[in-house]
Amino acid sequence: MSVNIHLSLHINDLSSSDEADAVETALRTVLRDHSIEKEVRVGVFLSPHWVKVTSEDGPLSVRRFGQWSATFERDVTEAVRAVAPSADIDLEWDYPDYD
Repeated sequence: MSVNIHLSLHINDLSSSDEADAVETALRTVLRDHSIEKEVRVGVFLSPHWVKVTSEDGPLSVRRFGQWSATFERDVTEAVRAVAPSADIDLEWDYPDYD
């Protein structure tokens, strides 16, 4: 069974534009690895430095969401920590079918 979800991911407290660019690159790899790179938008902001990933164009349809989300969250955390150890990671899921 699949579930429709919205993704909201903010990576804050980045120290520089280089760090923001490194986070963007790392996140794009995770998104590609999870086959959702075409279903989300990635934005890099430079004043202050932060990165945003959202599924604002429509929900993601995910099978086995509980298992997949745990793996996705782990992969995001590992990727961000590898390039920006002090960053604040704020990842939220929304369930539009239950609103």
